[in-house]
This record gives sequence, structure tokens and C-alpha cells, in this order.
Amino acid sequence: MENADRSTGRSDTKKLKRTLSFKDLFFLSIGGQGPFISLIAFGTVMLSIAGKFAVISMMTATIIVLLNGLVIYFLSRRFSSGGGYYTYGLYGLSQRMGFETGWMYVVYSLSYGGSLMLGSGYIFNLVTGLSPLYSILIIIVVAGALVVGGVNVSSKFAEVFAGAELIILGLIAFYLLYLSDFKLYDPFFSASLNDFSSIWLGALYGLGIPTGYGSITPLTDEVKDAKKTVGRVAISAILTGGLLATFFFYSLDDIGFEGNLTQFLVLKFGLMGEILISLVAISDGILGGISFLTATSRVIYNMSKDGFLHRTLSLVRRNKPIISEISSIIGIFLLVIIPTYLSGIYEALGYVGAISGIFNLFIHMSSNVSLLRISSKRFKLRKLVEVGIGGIAVILSTYLLLNSLSQVQPYVVYAFLGWMVLGFFYLESLDIIRKSPEEKE
Repeated sequence: MENADRSTGRSDTKKLKRTLSFKDLFFLSIGGQGPFISLIAFGTVMLSIAGKFAVISMMTATIIVLLNGLVIYFLSRRFSSGGGYYTYGLYGLSQRMGFETGWMYVVYSLSYGGSLMLGSGYIFNLVTGLSPLYSILIIIVVAGALVVGGVNVSSKFAEVFAGAELIILGLIAFYLLYLSDFKLYDPFFSASLNDFSSIWLGALYGLGIPTGYGSITPLTDEVKDAKKTVGRVAISAILTGGLLATFFFYSLDDIGFEGNLTQFLVLKFGLMGEILISLVAISDGILGGISFLTATSRVIYNMSKDGFLHRTLSLVRRNKPIISEISSIIGIFLLVIIPTYLSGIYEALGYVGAISGIFNLFIHMSSNVSLLRISSKRFKLRKLVEVGIGGIAVILSTYLLLNSLSQVQPYVVYAFLGWMVLGFFYLESLDIIRKSPEEKE
């Protein structure tokens, strides 16, 4: 399947070398989660909705994300070429669907990474008073420099800072449990059917916390033993982020806390808390920027290599698709800076975050359908699990997408549909241009 002729006008460009190990990819995925920023941004809303049942919401969210992660696990075992969701759509569905998925992924990836940067800049601004534009510019410059420095440099940065962040969050959760004298409780004990709606709505926001594996699937070209490594990293990162977040909310509920997490941590730890939050916020913004800028550049690189975008974007220098990387940095700069300048950082976070959410649902629906279609061909009993997971994921993704389209702000729907239609016209124009020389001959 993977060796099938794509027949998309592939240009002769250098292949990227496989240098990333399980550890490198794991910390890049954790960096893509932006553990602290995600916990603050999504967790605060989840707490306000689910209250003392936030821990159950977090458990539910982790299970849902794990379901989508299993889809990626099964698909990554079939493909060792780069591109991630774009490649899954290209091989599992059709050339057009593959292009459309890659086209939509570019916006998703830049907006999700941009959301982490905006959240980071917002918290840094609240704590230090530094101008939001300067805060975000610092994050973009550092993240961009690390991306251009190479994927190995980026992975080492992620290993140090993402690893430290996981340890810090674990220690904070343990400290909160210590404040309750290590009192253990059953979070399901007082839950009833009347609480289901708030638990489920809280879980929808909790989905953003353990998500980060979407930033590593496009890097498959550069991963050692990719068919085994990518899927295992996706599952490991989801479980690590999801279980740590669940432990954190369990500890919060153990001391009866319901409120603003940022204010709570600053008040609880004083000056040390302010310094810690500032450092972790900057770190998270950089980590998220690195992960999703790298991911975006690899999707652009693969789409260019397959003839969908100009071949210049697949130019490789020192094992880096340098033009694609620079294009991604320019893209995230415009996506983040313009709305921040026009509306302020808080409003920009709402805009960009909403866009990332709706585009995220589309690309996951594409990968879910891809797995279902691939597994259904020449059906065998051993593929029953894949078909079941793919089917459930399709139903869930479709429901969430349709439900979200009816609830998000109109501008998000316009951006989503407008970008999709623009991609359709671009591909149609590309086909016409390709056929013209053939018709003359």
C-alpha cells in the first residue's frame, strides 16, 4: 500500500534521514501538549463546569483522546513515510482527500501551536506585566530559531524542559495530596445521572489537555523504526499527560478547590509561584511552537514533494526542509500577531483556539474514516478491533464536528468552510494546469 504510485507529479528531492528515537519523539509529543498551559487554559474552564467532578471529566477526556490515539497507532503501523494525517488520507481514501486533509492540517497545526503561544504570552503578561506582543515575539523567535536549528536540537530542548515540567506538575499534585493528609476518596461515589451533562461538557474541554500526538505523526520520515515507534509514542504521551492531569485534578478536589488555577498557584506559592509560572509558561509556549512548527513544515514538505505545492517547499538542506520551516514560522507569526495587535491577547486566544478546535475535528474524522476503510478491505477476524475502534471514532468525531459547527462563533465556521473551499478550487486549478500540456500534445 505504501509503495503505491501516488502519481502526483513527485519532484526529485532528498529524503530526510531517520534520526529520531522513541525518547526524542515522546518529549516532542509532550511538548506539543503544552502540559501546564493546557492544564491552566482548559482545566480552569473544566473546573468551572464540572466542579468536584472535574476528575471524572478528565478521565473521560483521556479515554476519548486515547481512542483517537489508537486510530493513529493502527495507521502508523501501515505507513513509514512522513506527512501524518495527510498521508493517511492520501493512501487510505484518495488523492483529493489526502490533499484536503493536509491543507486543513496546516491551519490546525499553526493555530494549535499558536494557541499555546498565546496562552503562554497571556499568563506571562499577567504575572510580569510585560507587553503581550513582546512576550509572544520572544516565544516565536526562540521557537523559530530552535526549529531552524534542526529537529534533533528541538528534541533535546523538549527533553529537558518537557521532562522538567512533568516532574514539577507531578510534585505540585503530590503536594496538594499532602495538604489533605493523603486522604483518598472515590470520585464516583456522589456522582449521579443528573451530573452526566456537566461531566460530559467538562470532558469536551478536557480533550485539549492530553492532546499532542498530532504534532509527531508528520515526522515519521525522520523516526527510527517508524512503524513501531510513532504509535507507541502516541499512546504513551496520551496516557502520561492524561493520567498526570487526572492525578492533578484528583488532588485539587481532595482539598476542595474550585476556582482559577493561575491565581491559586500564585497565591499558594507566592513569589516562587510567580517565577515558576512565568518560566513554565514561556517554556510551554516554546515547546508547543517547536512541536507544531516542525509538524507543519513536514506536512508542507511532503505535499510539495508529491507535487501538490511548489517544489521549492521540498528543498532540503542539512537534513531540514528549510523553506517549509521558514514558511511555517511566517504563517504562525501572522496568525498570532495580527489578531493580538487588533483585538488583544485574550480575544486572540479565543479566536485562534476555536479555529484549532474545529480544524482538529476534521483531520481526526479523516484519519478515522481512513482506518475504517483500510481495515474493512479484505476483512479478517484479526481486524475486528481496528474496525470497531475506527467505527466508534468516526461516529464520535462526526457528532463532535456537527455539534461544534452549530455552537462556535460564525467567524470560525466561515474560516473553516472558506479554507476548505479555497483548497478545493486550488486543487481544481492545479488539475487544469497539469492537463493543459497533455491536451496540447
